[in-house]
Parts: sequence; C-alpha cells; structure tokens
Amino acid sequence: MDQDKKRIVFFLMYYFVISIAILLIFYFFLPKFFWFLLFIWILATFGVVAVSFFTFTNLRIQELEKKSKENNDDNDDRD
Repeated sequence: MDQDKKRIVFFLMYYFVISIAILLIFYFFLPKFFWFLLFIWILATFGVVAVSFFTFTNLRIQELEKKSKENNDDNDDRD
C-alpha cells in the first residue's frame, strides 16, 4: 500500500475514533441533542466514506494508467 492510501486509511480511523468519542460525550452529557447529532453524523459519515472511496478509485486508476504507459513504452522499445 503506498503512502497516499495509508494516509486515507489513517484519516478514516481517526475520523471514526474522534467522532464516536464526540457522540459518546453528547450521549452522556447532552442526551437531548444526541439523536439530532447522530443523524447528522450518519450523513457526514456517508459523505466521508464516499469521498474516500472515490479517492481510492482515482488512485487505482492512476496506478493502472502508469502501468499501461510503462507497458506501452516497453512494447515500443521492442519494435
């Protein structure tokens, strides 16, 4: 796994740990706002996961394009 993918995975881990800690604080100290915050957290988490997925996909496409270009260069060298 290259450096960019590791950064995305670490970001997702930090995001979930910090956001769940914040949710627990609201659950125990401000339960009146917990359900509203939980709903917003679910929507925000969907957005974060979607952006991370598309970033992973974009990185994979770049890797494949680089390999394809290297393969084409190797084929041109043989001719």
